[in-house]
Parts: sequence; C-alpha cells; structure tokens
Amino acid sequence: MKKLILILLMVIFSITSVFAKIKIGALLAISGPASHIGKPAEIIIKTLTENFNKKNNLNEQIELVIYDTKSQPKIAIQFAKKLINKDKVDVIIGPNTTGSALAIIPFVQKAKIPTMTLVGGTSVVEPVKKYVFKSPQKTSTAIKKIKEYLLKHNITRIGVIADSGGFGQDGIKSLKKNANGLEIIGIEKFHKSDANMTSQLAKLLKKKPQAILAWTVGSAGAKIAKNLRQLDKEVLLIQSHGLADYYYIKLAGNFAENSILPATKFIVASQLPDSDPQKKILIDFNNQFGKLIENSSVHSVYAYDGFNLIIEAFKKSKEKNIPLVDALESIKNYVGVTGVYNLSNKDHCGLDESSMVIIKVKDGKFILIV
Repeated sequence: MKKLILILLMVIFSITSVFAKIKIGALLAISGPASHIGKPAEIIIKTLTENFNKKNNLNEQIELVIYDTKSQPKIAIQFAKKLINKDKVDVIIGPNTTGSALAIIPFVQKAKIPTMTLVGGTSVVEPVKKYVFKSPQKTSTAIKKIKEYLLKHNITRIGVIADSGGFGQDGIKSLKKNANGLEIIGIEKFHKSDANMTSQLAKLLKKKPQAILAWTVGSAGAKIAKNLRQLDKEVLLIQSHGLADYYYIKLAGNFAENSILPATKFIVASQLPDSDPQKKILIDFNNQFGKLIENSSVHSVYAYDGFNLIIEAFKKSKEKNIPLVDALESIKNYVGVTGVYNLSNKDHCGLDESSMVIIKVKDGKFILIV
C-alpha cells in the first residue's frame, strides 16, 4: 500500500512539474491615446508567450492574463487589483504610460508583486521601490544624453515646453535636476488635448533661446513641431525620446525636418557599427517584429525586453532558489533591444546613456548623429 501511495505521489509530482504555471499579468493600453504602443506590445507579449510554451522552457508553461487599461490610470488601478487579488499573478508587465505606472505602484508594492513597467518616467523607479522595475530608459538618461549633445555644440540657452501629464512633468523634474551648464530661459505647459501650442511657444521665442526642448509623447509632439516652424524656421527643436518614433515623421511631415531626438538604437539599427553589442539582437528583432513596429510604435519594443527580463529572472530564481524580485536585481550584462541591462537593488532600470543615441530627421528619415 505504501509503495502504491509513493508511486501515485511521484506521478502527481511529475504532472505538476511538467505543467507548472508561471502566471504573468499584463496591463496594456490596447485602446485610448497610447494604443499605438499598447496594441503591438500585446502582440509581442502573446508571441513570446506562445514561443516559450512551445519550447517548454524551464519545464513550465506561462499563463498570460491581459487587461486593457484604455490608457487611463484609474482603469490601470482597477485591473492591477484584479491581477493581484483575483488572478493571483506571479508578476505584472506594464502599464505603457507613466501616469498609469505611478498610479499602481502603491498596490503592487503592498502586494509584493514584481512589476516590470514599460514607461519612460524616472519617478517610477527613483527612488527605488522594491517591487517596481522598468525596461525603457529613464527620462533622466535621455535628459543627460541631450545635455551632452547641447554642451558639445555650445548650446546653453533653452526654452522648455512640456505636457501637464506624468511624462511631461517627469521631464521637467529630471531637467531641473540635471540642468547643470544649461540656462532654462522659460518653461511652458500644455494639455496633450490642446489644439495648438502657439501661444506658449511664442512666449519662449521672445526670450531668444538657442533651442526649444519639447517633452511629450504622441500627436502633441507633431503639433509642437508644426506650431514652432510656423513661428520660427531656424531655432533648434529637440524632442523627447518619446517622439523618436516613425509616427512622429508621419504626423509632423516636413515640420519634423532637422528635429533632434535622443532615441533607442533600434530606430537606426542598420546605421550602427558592427562593433555595437546590441546590433545582432536588433537585427534579429527587426526580422521578427520590424513590420509590426514600423506600422505602430518603436516604444512597443519595451514589451519585448520587459518580458525577456522577467523570463531571465525566473531562470535565476529557479537555479539559485531565490525570490523573483531578488533574481531581477541580480541581472547583469543582459543584452536587450533597448540596451544592455545591469540591474541591482539600487537601480531597477539598469540602462545608462550608452543605450541611447542622438538622431536627426533628415529628408523624412531618421539618421544617426551620435
């Protein structure tokens, strides 16, 4: 009888082991203003999940639960609670917008659910929150890259225009903190839904800046480009890394010409030297998802890195028998599409300025400058 029970236990253990679940929740802006990022991110995460389950990696299967935040922080909170309390997920990927990511932080922190956000805002991970990570570069990293370029070209007087949302205000905060060597001659705010930003730009231009730094995402950046060029055709326009995307040129057209932007390397992958450590993975990613990205948003690549960082952490967690959050903090020299990640308990992003380049819009295309 004991032998039979032992055999049954071994069979049960074997079945449990083979079909063990990694439960991943995703909060994505599948609809709403950020859907150009959320929709392709959903496709990428679903594809990676299917590939993982086919290969039966780690002798486990992923169960994926996705909710549409509709690009709204309140809805993100609602579904974050559902993922935590009802779905009992092991980890969360998303949201896609800084405002939504900031909104869910208290809930994932309290529940101790590791969360890989897909947003640019620095304040999501600074100061460090034990269970909150991000796969895109921090806003402060993009600001430092811009400052480096400006000072190199003796451009010190800048006017700033930023949206009133989480991303825009995070940009102002990071700029003030890292403005050493720059003179900010004025800061103007706007709502992303505003029809135009002519009055704010006119105020800045009266103060004779050498450059206008715009900090926003989506169609608002195209409006700024158009309004600025209608007022002044010469002053340098610098857009945020949130505008380093194909849709910017599509929306702004000729008004985007000569804009300068900090960007991920993906957008100019073919222009990188062969010695760049990311070039191979960038080409491989482009072969798999290039068309999807070209027709949507470069920023959906963050979902690819976010998902793979989580899987890498699951591997380390299993190998070393450590909590998933500690495994995430132990990831070093991980080459992703967005950059080479070096995470720690003091840095939940793990990317520095070397993960970014400066690009310029020339003849309707992005070209690599630095």
